[in-house]
Amino acid sequence: MSKKNRGPENEYSALRLAWPPFLVMATLVFASSMARQQPMSPDIVNFDKIAHFCVFGLLATLLFRRLRIDFLEHRRWLWALAGVMIFGVCDEVLQFFNPARTFDPYDWIADVSGAILALALYRNWTWYRDLLETRLWGRLAKR
Repeated sequence: MSKKNRGPENEYSALRLAWPPFLVMATLVFASSMARQQPMSPDIVNFDKIAHFCVFGLLATLLFRRLRIDFLEHRRWLWALAGVMIFGVCDEVLQFFNPARTFDPYDWIADVSGAILALALYRNWTWYRDLLETRLWGRLAKR
């Protein structure tokens, strides 16, 4: 069904289902930044950078999938990247003011790197995009 043929209930339905995954992820990141203790993590050197890379890559993908800017559709990835970059800066600023956490500019670099890689994979690797866009129940029903 083309975008122009959708009725208002379908637009609302798509919008209603579009934002919750992004908002849940963003809320978890915010809650982690405000925690009064260091998050538990395995004893791996720079594990926090790996976590930042993966989490912000996922955030960028979720935001990219949900942004619908008709007049700038071909630059949607830039808007998603900018949104995640700003969110990453806000995350680090929150950590700066939290005595249990520390401000680390390398975390922000990991955030941006994860976002860039995730957006590049999503835009250019059909297999990855199809995997993310296939409905879970559709995949399970085919087994």
